[in-house]
Amino acid sequence: MKHAPCGIDCSVCDANIAFRTQDKALMQKMAEGFKEHFGTEIAPEDTCCEGCLSLGKKISFCAQCEIRSCALEKGYNTCAECNSLPCSKGEFIWKEGSQSLKTLYSLRSEEMS
Repeated sequence: MKHAPCGIDCSVCDANIAFRTQDKALMQKMAEGFKEHFGTEIAPEDTCCEGCLSLGKKISFCAQCEIRSCALEKGYNTCAECNSLPCSKGEFIWKEGSQSLKTLYSLRSEEMS
């Protein structure tokens, strides 16, 4: 299973699924969701992502994500490797009950085993 630095499971991420399957309906649904939830116009084909750590295509905000940049600068695959987890860079995603934060703690436990 491949995870983004923030703990999102890329295999179940709609942006990654849309990239792998080239599902035009999913791309359109995500573009509509961006407009509705974030007030951002994004072309359906720009909703695809090859994965945060890939050298390929990413959604614009993911390519500029502070969490991703920090992990890459430190040479980490995920924030589970960082002693500062959780930090202020992830406040927008690591809210109470966050599945991605739970995943990171689980990955950290696996690494320590």
